[in-house]
Amino acid sequence: MGRNGILTVDGKKVETPCLTPVVHPVTVDIPISQFKQMGFDALMTNSLIAYRRRREEALEKGLHAMLGFDGVIMTDSGGYQVLEYGQQDITPSIIAEFQSSIGSDLAVTLDRPTGYSHSREYAEETVDVSLKGARETMKKFGRSKTTWVGPIQGGLFGDLVARSAKALVRSGFEILALGSPVELMENYLFEDLVRMIVAAKKSIPYSTPFHLFGAGHPLTLPLSVALGCDTFDSASYILFAKQGRYMTERGTLVLEDMTHLPCSCPTCNSTTRTDLVLMKREERVRKLALHNLYLLRQDVLRCREAISEGRLWDLVEERAIVHPRTMAAFAELAKNSKWLGSATPHFKDRGLIIRSELDATRPEVGLVAERLEGAMNSNPGRKSRSGNKGDSTAYLLVSDDEKPLSRNPMSAKVRTRIEKEPHRMYKLHPVLGAYPAELEFVYPFTQTVTEMEVTKKGIREAVKVLRRLGYNKVLVCDRKGVKTVTSRSR
Repeated sequence: MGRNGILTVDGKKVETPCLTPVVHPVTVDIPISQFKQMGFDALMTNSLIAYRRRREEALEKGLHAMLGFDGVIMTDSGGYQVLEYGQQDITPSIIAEFQSSIGSDLAVTLDRPTGYSHSREYAEETVDVSLKGARETMKKFGRSKTTWVGPIQGGLFGDLVARSAKALVRSGFEILALGSPVELMENYLFEDLVRMIVAAKKSIPYSTPFHLFGAGHPLTLPLSVALGCDTFDSASYILFAKQGRYMTERGTLVLEDMTHLPCSCPTCNSTTRTDLVLMKREERVRKLALHNLYLLRQDVLRCREAISEGRLWDLVEERAIVHPRTMAAFAELAKNSKWLGSATPHFKDRGLIIRSELDATRPEVGLVAERLEGAMNSNPGRKSRSGNKGDSTAYLLVSDDEKPLSRNPMSAKVRTRIEKEPHRMYKLHPVLGAYPAELEFVYPFTQTVTEMEVTKKGIREAVKVLRRLGYNKVLVCDRKGVKTVTSRSR
């Protein structure tokens, strides 16, 4: 489901997948100008904090001038703060009017986060309250210049997530965001995260931009992109820095426990681990935060390139093997292979890499199976030239060599037997199964690389497939020679 695109908001363009770093509207740890210099075209800030502490300035100057950023700015409604501190004077209309008045490009309606709750009753309440606020906002401010983002709630309850998402679409929201994933990610409950995203994405139109709250972590970013998340926000870069944590592609490290800085970003190139440990806390936090931002920015770019190359699945798998929980999440993603295939291109410029049994479930393999079924059933080789179905013969080439038939040494052994009826030649792939030899140059048959071998079970299944097509006799051709398998053979 991963896709590269351009999100246009009020004439401003943002390339997706896109990370929107969260910046505090009062406490600026990193100069705002540096975000633009690093290539970030969008930021996120908290409208409730701005409302409480910089209201007059924000209304007078506007949000962009106040922060000094001319790109896209997304504002959160402050739902978590309202829930945690019980600020009763804040209503959906009050915070929506403020967001619209200060010029937010993308604004989230005031919601009640479900969080990691096992109580269905509470989850239902959060969905109802959030939807009420969303509808109220769209009714009063839906025609304003601000683009409103509908927050999806429901937590661990997939049916509630789906209900929330569908209701927001009907209410006219052009962009949706999945709420409450932070607790899941903090506790490494990545399987649940996958289920939440799938429940939401299956309930909305494919073209709808989809935002994931609080998802800035290298372990889960490629996974989320593969599930169809277009934009993300995260304050992890600064939160981790304040905890002395150094981001890597394989997770985070504690700076004091490290011996080297395994990175070549500008920050790491200009200092050492020892220098960072010894410098004043404020400066150390700033430098660590910059490194973390570079790492996240690099990860987003890596996802975009993987999508372009048709290798996003491979990137997700490479990250998955780092931790058992991410591997479990990858397996959960694989369970949705058929759904993922609905957005997967049928042809790619790069061949498939099959490294494991789990790879055999990837969407491209499922698409091949669907297309192959039609090609096999319409194959003209089902009958002999005489039209007598009873004496039809198929030739099944079994080889672990993925070379095309014209360059495969096995073809010489059977060439004289099939030169009159070449359309009866089938090849057996250890993952893709039996397919007509005429299709070997069609993606991905001879463009698939794997160390998996053809098994006896695979041969038996292929013979059954050919018999169902009407062939009475199947000649299995391998390095040992040619073996005749008739309809009576077991």
